Amino acid sequence: MNLAIGLTLLRILLVPVIIISIAYYDGKTESLRLLALGLFLLGCATDAVDGYVARVFHQRTEIGTLLDPVADKLLLIGTLLSICFQAHFPIKPPIWVVVLITSRDFLIIMGLLILFFTTGKINVSPNFLGKITTVFQMMTLVLLLLEHPTVSILWNITALLTVSSGLVYIVREGRRLREVSVS
Repeated sequence: MNLAIGLTLLRILLVPVIIISIAYYDGKTESLRLLALGLFLLGCATDAVDGYVARVFHQRTEIGTLLDPVADKLLLIGTLLSICFQAHFPIKPPIWVVVLITSRDFLIIMGLLILFFTTGKINVSPNFLGKITTVFQMMTLVLLLLEHPTVSILWNITALLTVSSGLVYIVREGRRLREVSVS
């Protein structure tokens, strides 16, 4: 196992601890909310660093290419849903934002599975808009964990980016699927 995969696995291992910290937060035990925030920030940092390490130190692997987006989705969706279902968080995104974010990720995963079953391989290649969307989703979750009142502005921008990047993935992967079926 190389360092890049180790960082990705760390991000995956952080998810249950973040979820438990949020689940046990009762509105008074600020240490649990701050623990969730700190671990979430650590998870975000590992996302940035693992890709850098993989590129610079030539540690790109097929398993790392698959695990990285899975780790991102587990971190983002796990944290988002935990906040939404925790009664003691005073600020929560509207359900339509939650549905957009989770639906986009579900569609991406389903698209990758369809490509895998039709081609026998998975080609995970994030695009710039997808990366920006992930950053905005992370920033939105940080502000939610901070219980910051201006988060509503950010989750609207995040929702727009989520829809846009989802459409880009659908168009791109649809073309890829048509190319495979023509070949």
